[in-house]
Amino acid sequence: MRKRLLGVSTVLVFALIISTILASGQQRRGPAPVSNQAAQNLRIKYKTTSAGQTYESISMIKGSRERNEMRTGSGMDTVNITQCDLKRTIQLSERVKKYVVTPMESNAAGVTSQQPTTVVAQPVTRGGVVTYTSTATDTGERKEMFGFTARHVKTTMTMESSPDACHPINQKIETDGWYIDLSYGVECDLGSVQMARQPVSQGGCRDRVQFRRQGSAKTGYPLIETMTMYGPDGRAMFTTTKEVVELSREPLDAALFDIPADYTEAKSTQEFYATPSVAELMAQSSNPAANEPNPSVSSTTPDQKKSGTLRVGVIHINNRSGKEVSTDALRDRLIGNIDATGIDATALNAISQSEAEAEAKIKQCDFILYTDIAALKTSAAKKLGGVFGRVAGVEGINKTEARLDFRLFAVGESSPRLQASTTAKEEGDETSAGTAIDAEAKQVMSAIRKRS
Repeated sequence: MRKRLLGVSTVLVFALIISTILASGQQRRGPAPVSNQAAQNLRIKYKTTSAGQTYESISMIKGSRERNEMRTGSGMDTVNITQCDLKRTIQLSERVKKYVVTPMESNAAGVTSQQPTTVVAQPVTRGGVVTYTSTATDTGERKEMFGFTARHVKTTMTMESSPDACHPINQKIETDGWYIDLSYGVECDLGSVQMARQPVSQGGCRDRVQFRRQGSAKTGYPLIETMTMYGPDGRAMFTTTKEVVELSREPLDAALFDIPADYTEAKSTQEFYATPSVAELMAQSSNPAANEPNPSVSSTTPDQKKSGTLRVGVIHINNRSGKEVSTDALRDRLIGNIDATGIDATALNAISQSEAEAEAKIKQCDFILYTDIAALKTSAAKKLGGVFGRVAGVEGINKTEARLDFRLFAVGESSPRLQASTTAKEEGDETSAGTAIDAEAKQVMSAIRKRS
């Protein structure tokens, strides 16, 4: 039986960096070629600061395997391993020495995808126009960083919709960073993936999307990058800074990319995270004075919902794409988008529908939102340095086609109020998934307002 990848709910709010759309046909010049050994061994350590909090993360690559660690300092550290050669991902809990294995889904010829499809009964009508405008400016400043010459580039992306758009949007993202020519990562060959067509929103309305590019400055791989997102009123919604503090091509121990010998497989979410069960949460909610304070329990105690407001419980995002992205960051982004519209949102830790119903009632939710990352398909102008462990000069523009499937239930109802998909095509897996998350939030809010 296929196990779903378990996400982890963190208290940190950190943003996904949206890359600038680069001018087509631009010439790029990469660093000098590296040895085969160096090309298959790479370790990068990051420091991220957001909302006054700082955490560390590490990405390591050895051949066709990748290891990602996130160190929050709050007891909720995560370790994820991608094994392209075995077509699976592994999540480790160092605290309880448990692991969870998730097979990657293949769309090889002759295999029928099990992705749910959305049937739209309403006739399609034309909505408005959503315009994405990107501007990139090279300041001309240069400095040596980790043996590379880094360039200082500032970018701005605005997202604006016409008054007749199905999904109104008015946001701006400003990014200030230092970039080098470096491309890395593993690509797991799962066969061709058939992407869904642009979904039609609830009610049969579809917007037309157009892109505008201004400036020809080249970004690349960020060594330090600060991003600020602004809301419709022009106020900063949040700011985050991500910085590379270590970059090494020294050989890595192969044991880092496999399941440790002393770990055992987790049989449930509670076992993996060593958290209280839904039944224990319900008992605590009905009689909170019956137990001694417990940090792991108190962190999940529901806050009081404001009178007259609606609340959406957001389940862990289920990654079925076979590619490594931060599902916690995506869920934080989804929650933030929903909160920004005036409708409350909170994280739910359950993985089954029955557990979600119970937890949603404890946390005073009116709706429950499930999201699956159905596909992340990378297309590039040129393949860089082979399939795995690419560490080479950037010779083309990588784009990722992301598709999210999601379902919105009213608490107590067995049929979804909304079942739909969103797609996006941006530079980078996380950027594309983040854009699709933004589109999902708009559809969810539209459905809630129409049917509440």
